[in-house]
Amino acid sequence: MKKKEHDEQLDDIVDIRGQSISLSDIESFARNIDILKRHKKDYEDNFYSSILLSLTHEAYSENEAKLLWNNVIEHMKYLENTLGRKVGISVATLDYLTNIKKILNEPKIIEEEKSNFVAQTSTVDELTQLNLRDVFDITLAKHIDESKRTNAPFCLLMIDIDDFKQVNDQYGHQVGDEVLHTIGHCINSIVREMDLAARYGGEELAIILPNSTIENAYMTGERIRKAIKNLNFDGFSVTVSIGVSSTDTKTNNTPEALIKKADEALYRAKKEGKDRTVK
Repeated sequence: MKKKEHDEQLDDIVDIRGQSISLSDIESFARNIDILKRHKKDYEDNFYSSILLSLTHEAYSENEAKLLWNNVIEHMKYLENTLGRKVGISVATLDYLTNIKKILNEPKIIEEEKSNFVAQTSTVDELTQLNLRDVFDITLAKHIDESKRTNAPFCLLMIDIDDFKQVNDQYGHQVGDEVLHTIGHCINSIVREMDLAARYGGEELAIILPNSTIENAYMTGERIRKAIKNLNFDGFSVTVSIGVSSTDTKTNNTPEALIKKADEALYRAKKEGKDRTVK
């Protein structure tokens, strides 16, 4: 597969995964209006369109998706009253859109070529369980474009494990791998669902923080730094240095510029003694 084709397909997969909502969550939304209202706050203007995308992998505007969702809920209730048993939201959706609304002529979960690509392609680093660099690059570019359109605050954390070479030299690479694995799990437990944490390269990690001010990003960095410092690795501990950058309408907001600003802050953190977050 050519690199351009690979990148385009990976871009599609990131789009699908980035906007998807689990079927179990959607089922909860359909059964409990309070749960739906709570989760709706986590999305800006794409809550219902994300639900419909997850159910059908078809794109709808937010207004159209909200109307369809309400109709699907009514249709699900009708089916359950008629059949005398529970009907899953996915069944109700496909029946309504295919047989009643007649706007899904060929229902499918995902195009065959994309399905094969998903099966063959991992978007998560096996060791850290953080996203891969390719996913980070694509997501960063998308969020910067969105930030330019909406002027929403947007931040980036660059994280480097302090003196990681000494860990490998003193304890061995298997222990070093365990450190990376544990730190990845720690980061995943702290970041928000809308954030994207990735293994940027080696022992350097990165976190994309959409809709976040630099003050909030700094506090997130501090939570991560303190949590990692408190980890115990069979008699030793590690620290991390973190650099924070933010989009700024006064400067050239590109992926390269945002990464450079975070790297410069990370360098200052190292120079000032490590084990700190600098913005």
